[in-house]
Amino acid sequence: MRNAVSLSQKHITVDDAVKQRDEMMGITPMPLDDERLLKRIKQGGWSGEYLAEAFLSAYGMRPFNQSLHKLINLDAEGFRLFHQICHIRHVPGWNDEELYEVALKIAKIYTHGQ
Repeated sequence: MRNAVSLSQKHITVDDAVKQRDEMMGITPMPLDDERLLKRIKQGGWSGEYLAEAFLSAYGMRPFNQSLHKLINLDAEGFRLFHQICHIRHVPGWNDEELYEVALKIAKIYTHGQ
């Protein structure tokens, strides 16, 4: 079996395994453009709320109660931001403290806008 790992092989880290998988599948996660995301959320409207809820859910602060079918209503920038949100913990060098700061900023904007 080509993908099987024998016990005699060296151990690899999860990061290395993810990198190998990504290379095989051609997936390159995009880092979060937090400035653009915050700008979109500050602008308000449906897409701002959708992206705010998506980030807060991805970060684990609340459930995402939106329909994924609504993704088709996002423009290209919004869709790209949603994609970045989905990969916030899969980008090399991600930092939980930075993500937490972004989550706090989004929560403040989002709760004051409702």
